[in-house]
Amino acid sequence: MSLVNSLRFLGRYLADPIAVGSVTPSSQFLAEALTTPLIGRRKPVRILEIGAGTGAVTRHLASLLGPEDRFDICEIDPAFVRILERTLLASGPLAAARQQGRVRLLHCPVQELDAPQRYDYIISGLPLTSFESQEVRAILGAIQRSLRPGGVFSYFEYAGVRRLMRMSPSRRWRQRIRAVSRLLDTHIRHYEVAKRTVYRNFPPAHARHWRFDSVAGS
Repeated sequence: MSLVNSLRFLGRYLADPIAVGSVTPSSQFLAEALTTPLIGRRKPVRILEIGAGTGAVTRHLASLLGPEDRFDICEIDPAFVRILERTLLASGPLAAARQQGRVRLLHCPVQELDAPQRYDYIISGLPLTSFESQEVRAILGAIQRSLRPGGVFSYFEYAGVRRLMRMSPSRRWRQRIRAVSRLLDTHIRHYEVAKRTVYRNFPPAHARHWRFDSVAGS
């Protein structure tokens, strides 16, 4: 990730810290952990990235795309959409794949996504712990509807952030994060199939992988 994009990311965080959720983009190491399920696949797949930001994970996904894979990038923030248009989608492999109709940039919330076919892999950079529990429930519902049977949903959360947020002096903030934690923990118990903690990221983060048609531990 270039210094310019890191500064752009910081600028968006300062403008809207709740929506952005972090002061820095994801590291290469976190991007690799999030995309582990894609390694070794043997047929063309459909991939969706949600909350691409300045493209830290998008760039790594681009290096993994096969010649017949299809890749949708979903980003709601207009400033991040402009950055993606000017950088990753302006030249290189993603620009070429976009001209072939295999890559799309979708400027909408995932809840409004209208995909003609479901995805094999969905990777999220959304700061779920920053949202209200009702919104998290709606986002996870949209992801589940958009994922094909056997597909994998991958996302990350910063290590210890939920515990830290529960220490907030704001009663409303504590109630909000408790509700979100209960929702996430229930889904983790039911659907998580793998987890990896990435310490070479700021802050350190857990990369989590779910399958909605599986029961964890079965």
